[in-house]
Parts: sequence; C-alpha cells; structure tokens
Amino acid sequence: MWKYTSFLLVAFCLIASASPMAQDGLALMKVEVGARASGMGGAFVSVAADPNSSAYNPAGAANTKQFAASLGHNTYWSDIRIETAYLASNFTNRSWIHGGIRYAAVSDLESRVGPSSQPDGLFDAHDVSFKGGLAYRLTSKLTAGVAFGWFIEKIDLYRGSAFNADLGLLYEVNPNINVGASVVNLGPDFSLSTAGRPGTEDISLPTTYRLGGSYRYDNYLGALDLVIIDDELHAHLGAEGWLQEFVALRSGYMVNYDSKNFTAGASFVRRNFTVEYAFVPYGNNLGTTHLFNLTVTL
Repeated sequence: MWKYTSFLLVAFCLIASASPMAQDGLALMKVEVGARASGMGGAFVSVAADPNSSAYNPAGAANTKQFAASLGHNTYWSDIRIETAYLASNFTNRSWIHGGIRYAAVSDLESRVGPSSQPDGLFDAHDVSFKGGLAYRLTSKLTAGVAFGWFIEKIDLYRGSAFNADLGLLYEVNPNINVGASVVNLGPDFSLSTAGRPGTEDISLPTTYRLGGSYRYDNYLGALDLVIIDDELHAHLGAEGWLQEFVALRSGYMVNYDSKNFTAGASFVRRNFTVEYAFVPYGNNLGTTHLFNLTVTL
C-alpha cells in the first residue's frame, strides 16, 4: 500500500516540476466540471467510473462497466455559460476510452478605445476544449491514463489555439480506498491574433496539478484533493451519501480561494438516467452558480 502511495506522491511532484504553472488565459477552463464533482467541492481526482472523471484525471474512466455520457449546463454570474459533454466506455477488459467537449461563452462585453460613458460596441468571448484519451490498467490495482486535446480561444476578432495533454494515475489501495494524481492541460503557450493587427503576448494554458484520495464506506464517500493552479496550493474536500438507491446528497469545501468555498448538490436516478445538480455560491458579491447534468448509461 505505502509503496504505491509513495509512488503516486513522487510522480505528482515530478510532474508538477516539469513545466511552468499557468498564469492566465482560458480562465473559464479552470472551473470545476460536472454537477456531481462540483457538489463535492471538486475533490474528484480519485473518483472513478464517472463520465466526468476524465476532466480531473484521465485514468478516472477506469471501472466504467458500460457506455456513459453526461451533458452539462452551467450558468455563472448571469452572463457566463459553460456547456459540457463527457463520455466514457469500457474498451477491453483492461482499458477504457473517454472524451469530452467543453464550451464557454461570455456575451455582451463592452469595447472602448478610451474613457467614455458609453461603449464603442459589444463583443463576445469564447473558449472551447476538445479532448479524447485512454485509461489502461497496468496492474490489478494501478491504472494510468492519458488524453490529448485542443484549446481554442476567440475574443472579438482575435483567435488562438493550442495543443494540450493530460496525464494521470489511479491506484486502488483496497475496494474502499482510491488514490489519484494528475496533471491536466499541459501544453505550449499560445497567442491571439487577427489579420492586420498586432497579436497578444504569450498566454499560458490553465495547467492544473492534483493529488488526492477517497474513502467509501457503505453508501457514503469522502474525498480530499490537493490542487495546484496559478502557483497556489488549494485543498478540496467533498462528501457524498446515498439516502436511497435513487437519491444522493453531497457537499464540499474549497480552501484558499478568494471567492469560493462551500458547495452542495444532489442526484436523482431513474433507471439509466441520472439528473445531477450543484449549488456553488461565490463571495465578493459574485452571486450564485447552478450546475445541471444529465447522465445516460447504455
């Protein structure tokens, strides 16, 4: 047990030192994905067999027993929306495929050349992420995962894109305890450009490093993640409990953020359909966010 736990810790430290931390760019791609994960405070790097798991750890598709797809809709601060679609499926008895699309949009941003009481015009900003990958069981307990994708950002007339990759490990200590480590959104800097105008300075990808574990007891799940993003260390805690076979409640807490901490959520299951909801209040007068997911298994 300690041998593989130490291995995951060392792997996380080596990966974290392999490239510079993200400073800016693609800010909406840093938001937690999936109502279930968001309701648990984003503590999801060691949670497997969920179609949204690959957004946190490309090895998270492990143990998916059948095809599962999850469609999500998130609204932030009334003028920001994020749409997601993630899927996972068993491929062979030792491998699983997974993929996802994330689209974020901010509408009616004001454009000004200089100080003025009225804007010169309005414009939109769009971020898009496409990813696909594979999780492969190396041993009876250890699974490795990888994903490759493409980021596209468009702000008014300016556009840029960049290739990126995710790496992850998932270790099953025993049937009740998982440990996971991942780095997501590794890739080169990019810039925004448009014809006839100077381009922007280099923009870093939203690279995120996670290390965490989860413990399941009967119908209850607890999880803890350590997350490094923008050169800062954060702790994410989450809990989930199934009250009945078709109803679950969850809560979470995120430490060392300026505007977010407490989260909550619920799931309702009807046959092969699951409706998930998360409630994420923000501080500093930023309002409240509501996330919805519809997950289908076939």
